Amino acid sequence: MLAKLFFTIIFIWIGGHSFAQTIITGKLLDENQKPIANVTVSYKKIGSAALLNFSKSDASGAFKLTVKVSDVDSLQLDFNHLSYAKRSVHVANATANYAYILKSEVRKIQEVKVSDVPVYKQKDTINYNVASFTGAQDRVIGDIIKKLPGVEMRNGQIFYQGEPIQQYRVNGLDMMGGRYGLINQNLPADAVMKVQILENHQPIKMLDKLVFSNRATLNLQLKKFTTTGTGKLGLGAAPALWDANITPMTFAKTFQMLNSFQTNNVGDDVSQQLKPFYSGTGYFTARSRFSDGSSYLSIREVATPGFDQKKWLNNQIFLMSSNMIQKLKNGLEVKGNFSYFHDNRKLQGTTSTQYFTNNEVIHNQEVVDNRYGIDELNIGMLVEKNESNVFFSNSTNYRKHWNISAGNILFNEDIPIQQDKKFSDEAFLNSFSLGRFIGKQLVKITSTLEWHSTPQRLTVNPGQFESLLNGGMPYDQMGQIVRFKSFNFENGLSLSRKIKTWTFSPSINLNYRNSTLNSYIELHDQHDIRILDTGYFNAMNSAQMQLRMALQIGKEVRKFKYSFNLPFSQYYYNVKQQGIQRLKNELRSSWNPSASMSYLFNGKNTISTNLSVGRNFGGLDNFYNGYIISQYRSIQKYDARLLKNEELRTGIHYAYKNTLKASFANLGYNFRKSWRDYMFSTVLDSMGRSSTSIINQNAQSLSHGISGGLSKLFVRIKTVAKLNGNFSWSNSDYLLNEQLVKQHVNSQSFTLELINSSSSLISGDYRVAMGRTHNRLAAGQRNELLYNNHFFNLVVAPHDRHLITLSNSLYANNVKAQKSQYFMDATYRFRLSHWRTDLELTATNILNNKNYLQQFSSDYELIQSYFELRPRQFLIAMRFKI
Repeated sequence: MLAKLFFTIIFIWIGGHSFAQTIITGKLLDENQKPIANVTVSYKKIGSAALLNFSKSDASGAFKLTVKVSDVDSLQLDFNHLSYAKRSVHVANATANYAYILKSEVRKIQEVKVSDVPVYKQKDTINYNVASFTGAQDRVIGDIIKKLPGVEMRNGQIFYQGEPIQQYRVNGLDMMGGRYGLINQNLPADAVMKVQILENHQPIKMLDKLVFSNRATLNLQLKKFTTTGTGKLGLGAAPALWDANITPMTFAKTFQMLNSFQTNNVGDDVSQQLKPFYSGTGYFTARSRFSDGSSYLSIREVATPGFDQKKWLNNQIFLMSSNMIQKLKNGLEVKGNFSYFHDNRKLQGTTSTQYFTNNEVIHNQEVVDNRYGIDELNIGMLVEKNESNVFFSNSTNYRKHWNISAGNILFNEDIPIQQDKKFSDEAFLNSFSLGRFIGKQLVKITSTLEWHSTPQRLTVNPGQFESLLNGGMPYDQMGQIVRFKSFNFENGLSLSRKIKTWTFSPSINLNYRNSTLNSYIELHDQHDIRILDTGYFNAMNSAQMQLRMALQIGKEVRKFKYSFNLPFSQYYYNVKQQGIQRLKNELRSSWNPSASMSYLFNGKNTISTNLSVGRNFGGLDNFYNGYIISQYRSIQKYDARLLKNEELRTGIHYAYKNTLKASFANLGYNFRKSWRDYMFSTVLDSMGRSSTSIINQNAQSLSHGISGGLSKLFVRIKTVAKLNGNFSWSNSDYLLNEQLVKQHVNSQSFTLELINSSSSLISGDYRVAMGRTHNRLAAGQRNELLYNNHFFNLVVAPHDRHLITLSNSLYANNVKAQKSQYFMDATYRFRLSHWRTDLELTATNILNNKNYLQQFSSDYELIQSYFELRPRQFLIAMRFKI
C-alpha cells in the first residue's frame, strides 16, 4: 500500500511538471523598428537571482520561452545583447505575445581570469581554487578541504552535499583506495592548484553511458608533477613528549608513492589516517573490504569525552605505511600497500550508572584504570584495468589485529576487580571482477573469498555470577575462552544492456558462508581449576547458502533518472550445536525491491527520492545455548532460531548549488520502520549485572530523520559560512526484567561555522554546536541532555615570518555536577623561508583542566562518565616541507 502511494505521488508530481507550462513569445526591435537577432531572453521569479530558463531571438527578432513555474503570478524577463542596453520587464505568468524596443549601447566586458575565481563549474566538475581558501595558518590540503562550501569533513570523512564521496584521487589516480586520511593530513596545500568535485561521476569507463551515477568523486589537481610531503620533529614536557612525522610522497604522470613514519605521545591517534572510508568502485566490483572479526568479549571501559581527542587521549603510538600505484602502458594499474601500527593507551575515569527497571533504580559506581596494547598489520595488492571495452580487477589483502587489554576497577568504592583480555583476528580476502562486452551485451563476473580466525580470552578476578556459575559461593577467578572461525565464498554473474533510454541488468549470485564457534568457561578457586559442563560451553557449526537473483532497471531521459532493483533470495541453512542438528536443510526466501528517482530542475536544483521494502534472516552468530561471559558484569546465551527482520525505508533529498555565487544547500528526510519476530530479553540482578537471551515475541521500531545544510562563500569579505542541522525521533521495544518497555528518543542538533580570511594580518574561524537529546526510559523515567559548545580560533600574522594562533573552546551542558569548561591552546610559529621550515612552540590545555563529566543514556541506563584529561603541556617542534 505504501509502495503504491509512493509511486502515485511521484507520477502525479512528474505529470504536473510536464503539462503545466506557459508559452511566452515576442519580438525584439531596435529604435529604428528593425529586428534584433541573438538577444538572450531569460526569465526568473521576481526578486530572485536564480535564472530558470532562456532562449535567443532569431533573425526576425522573434523569441519563445517555455515557462514551467506555476507557483507565482508574475515573472521577470531579462534581455541581454552586447550592442544594446540591458532591459528587464515584469509580465504575467500566462501565455501571451509581446514586443519590446531595445536601446543601442556598446558594453565593455571586464576581463576575468578563471584562476582568480574561487569556485566555478565546467560541465559536471566543480573547481575550487585552493589559493582563494588558503590562510596563513594552513599547511596541508585537509586544512583547505574542510573550508570549502558544499563540502564537509566529519571525523576525517569527506562529504559533498551531505553524501560521502565515492573516490579520492590525485591527478586522476586513486592510490589510497579509501584511506585518504594519509594524503589529507600530509600533502602540502601549496602543492595543490585545484580541488575538484566530479558530480554524477561513473568511475568505471565502460559503464559511462550505460549505468548512470549520482555519486561524487574528489580530485586534487596538483600544480606540477612533483615529489613533496611533510615532516615534523617535536619534543616537549609535562610529561616527557615527542611528536615525529616523516611523510614523503611522489606524484608523477603514471606513478605515485606515499611513505609515512609517524610516532607520538601527544594524544594524536594517527592510525585514523589509515581508516578506509570506501572500497572498490561500486557497481562493478566484488566486495573488497574485510568484514568485521566477531568479538564476543570486552573489558569494562569508561566513556571517553566527545571532543578533541588530543585533550584526553593518553597514548604512545608508532605507525609506518607504504603505498604506491603504477599505471602501465597497456592500461593496467598496479597498487600496493603496507601498514603497521602499535599503540599503548591508558584510560582513567569514573563511571556512575543508574539502571531503571519497572520496580527499582539500581545505582553503581566504577573507578576504572585501563591499559591497552593495540597492534594492526595490513598488506594488500591490487591489479586493475579500467578501459572503455574491458574492466578487470583483482585485489588480495591480509590483515591481522592482536590486542591485549588490562583493566582495574574499584566497584562501589570497596570491591577491587581485575580484568584481562586477549584478542586476535587474522583474515585473508581476495576479490576478483571482470567485465567485457560481447557484442552490445556487457557481461560481468565477480568472486570473493574471505577467511577469518578470531581467538579471544577474558579473565576476571575475583569470579562473578556466583549464583549462576558456582552454586552461590565466591571464588577466585573466572575465564571465558572463545575461538571463532569463518569462511565466505561469494560469486556473481550479471548482464547489462541498454535499449534506447533503458538499461537492463539481470544478475545471479551464489554465496556460501561457514562458521564455527567453540567456547567454554573455566573457574579458578585457590589451586583448583574447573571447566564448566553442559549449559556453559558451545560447539557450534553453521553453514548458509544464498541463491540471489535480481533485475536492475535504469532509465535516464532528459532531466529524469530512474532506478529499480528487484532482488529475490533463497536461503539454505544447516546448524549444529553441541552435536545436535538444530537446523537441517532449512529453507527461507526474501524479496527486497527498491526504487529511486532523481530530477534535475535547471542545473542548480536536484530532487531525489527512494523507497525500499524487504525481509531478511539472520542470527546464526547467536546460535549458542551455552553461556558466554561477554564482560565482567554481562553474561548471555541465545537458545536461538532463524531471526526474521522486515523493514520499510523511504526518503527524499533536495540539493541546490550555484557555483557562480558559491552557494550550496541540501535537505533530506528519511523514514524507517522495522518489524522483528524476536526480542532481546535482559534480566538485571541487584548489582546491575545483566543476563541476556532471545525470546519469541514480536517487536518493532520506528524512526524519522531530517537533516540539511547551507554553505556559502562571501567573496567580498572572504568568509565561508556553513550551517548544518539534524532532527530525529524514534521509538523501539525491549524487554527488561520480563517487562515490555518502549523507549522514545528525540534529538536535535545544529552547527554554525564562520571562516574568515579577509585580512592578511588577522583571520580566524568560529563554530558553535548545540544539541538536545530527550530519552523516555522504563517506569516513566525521563532524561534530557543539552549541550552548547563554542570554538574560536584567532590567527594573527604581524609579519610574513611570524604567526600566532589562539585556540579557544567552551563546553557546556546541563549536567548539574559539571561546570562549563573552557580550554585554551596557543601556537607561535616562526618561518624559516629559505629552509621551507616552521619552528613551532605549542602550549596545550593552558588552563590545566584535569577532568570532564558527561552524561548519556541507553535503553535502560543513565550513565555519568568522569574522565581524566591530559595535563597542561608544551611542545617545541620543527615542521618542514619535503
